[in-house]
Amino acid sequence: MNRDANAPVAPDGHGTRSDGRDAPTDPGETLAHLARRNAELWPEAPALRWRDPVGDRQHRMTYAEAWDMSEGTARGLLALGLAPGDRVAVLSGLRPEWTTTLLAAAASGLVVVSLLPSTVPEEIAHVLGDSGARVVVCEDSEQLAKVEAARHRLPHLSHAVLMDAPPEAACAIPTEHPTRTLTLDELRARGRLDVSAGELRRRSDAVRAEDLLVIIYTSGTTGPKKGCALSHGNYVSVLRAHPKPPRAPEATDDHTHGTVFVVTGPHTIAMLMQVLAWWSRYTLAFRRGGPDDSLVEEIRAARPQILPLVPLALEQIHSSILASWPEEDTSLIQEAARAGLAARERVNRGEVLPPRLQEWFEATEKSLFTQVREHFGGALRRVTVSGAPVSQEILSFFLGCGVPVVECYGMTETAAAATTNTPDAYRLGTVGRPLPGVEVATAPDGEVLIRGANVFHGYWGYHEDEFGAVRDGWLHTGDLGSIDADGYLTLTGRNKELIQLSHGVAVTPNPLESELRRNPLISHAVAYGEGKPHLVVLLTLNERYAQKWAADRRLPTDLAQLLREPVLLGELKRTLDRANATLQEYYRAQDFTVLERDLSLDEGELTISMKVVRHVVQARFRDLFEALYR
Repeated sequence: MNRDANAPVAPDGHGTRSDGRDAPTDPGETLAHLARRNAELWPEAPALRWRDPVGDRQHRMTYAEAWDMSEGTARGLLALGLAPGDRVAVLSGLRPEWTTTLLAAAASGLVVVSLLPSTVPEEIAHVLGDSGARVVVCEDSEQLAKVEAARHRLPHLSHAVLMDAPPEAACAIPTEHPTRTLTLDELRARGRLDVSAGELRRRSDAVRAEDLLVIIYTSGTTGPKKGCALSHGNYVSVLRAHPKPPRAPEATDDHTHGTVFVVTGPHTIAMLMQVLAWWSRYTLAFRRGGPDDSLVEEIRAARPQILPLVPLALEQIHSSILASWPEEDTSLIQEAARAGLAARERVNRGEVLPPRLQEWFEATEKSLFTQVREHFGGALRRVTVSGAPVSQEILSFFLGCGVPVVECYGMTETAAAATTNTPDAYRLGTVGRPLPGVEVATAPDGEVLIRGANVFHGYWGYHEDEFGAVRDGWLHTGDLGSIDADGYLTLTGRNKELIQLSHGVAVTPNPLESELRRNPLISHAVAYGEGKPHLVVLLTLNERYAQKWAADRRLPTDLAQLLREPVLLGELKRTLDRANATLQEYYRAQDFTVLERDLSLDEGELTISMKVVRHVVQARFRDLFEALYR
């Protein structure tokens, strides 16, 4: 593909447009007026909540204060000379300034390019260069230094903006540096001085539904990263499938207002959650950050009503809850949860429980299930889980304890949403039914197809005939699945993850890997076997759970030592045998090996949604896999 590096091609094949729009767009068709409207209608309602990374002080920002920050940022970006459709990259963890920058871009017709704080300079150079970003907003001087390392490859980049202003001594930017640097406060001050509120209003009025809002570079499991170009209309179509905003101002108390607690980074799911919070007048609460084992404590303190999670986070919470009881009680607790789920499903079907079962259920509800729900803060209305396969055993555990956890499905290419279960209408083992306005079908080979206004415009820089993901209006997802008579979608694997055995049989590794991960000792399972007579599998341990498991048995808690213990290896062998017993012959693994560490996002072994990057893991640990065949 030939591209002019100095003129990135928009997904529709046209170049970047200049200003000059006439009739204003209906505000309901875009997100350009969202922050302004909330500030006007709900000025004192809580918009954002967060805690200091160090210490425990809680901060709160109203819709009026959030719009003041967003408006200042938007006017500042216009003061830098950015035209409609220009790209603004954000290199930061999820925090209030990230959200207000996103809203600022939406209000001024600009396009946000999302970059995670773990992004390395080489990848920063690719994303900023490919998108043609003119401005990058960096969380701190550490992130700015990464941009500095790549700046010689970024002719489009004219300005860098720092969210956290470093001490003067630490901000040694050479005067001849072509990328001028200023703080976010300086950007806002400049905007209020140089650009009128009326000019920003005109820019907001000119935004159309088809205009791009974000470009998200996918952390795909194969191939180079490509930027998914998503429009205002893509997101609005998803938001309209959620409850409409209230007509009267909400109470200013956070917990009657409703809270969305965002634990994921600024990628596909978190992007949707940020605009969903504004759309539905929720309070958006941010993680303070820190070790993963602080997640349960942070959730309990935030008391969220809506909690979006990736499966790995749900597994961490599950492990933490089980670890809070003596191990000898664990099997009894899990059995109680299974019985609780069966009882709840009978009640949902309108059945009357027998007196003894009703008595047991009421007693267990008070003594056990309530304790489990308290780990989520006690105000929960829904936990949504998406982004990777979910352990059905863990889902059943939480549903049995009365935690309203439901599995959903979406992709970056569908603005993060396509199907969902709900607490009132779910089917275990499925990812739910299509959202209103979304169609889901399967191709003859089982590939899942999606059509709707949520489907993206294409990959940035690719003409429609080049990106190939959408044909005749249908997005070809690469996922394999089936749809039952009631419209519930079940995912069974990935087209590109099929493993061709030497027998000529193509198998998907997902059933084996999912079965193995039912054991809370196992954090990841990766099957291998291309061109081989049978599968083998690499396992990693859930470190926190494994250490408690080892301590309860008076075994070494150091993972390297623990992996040499016959007791552990015997437990893993029994887990593999149980998994194999549920599978057809070719889907079984004949042997396994265990890593001394977990797979890593920073090492490129996991995507940001914690999916295994299969080709990286298989290449990096090829010797371990191959040794199993010898």
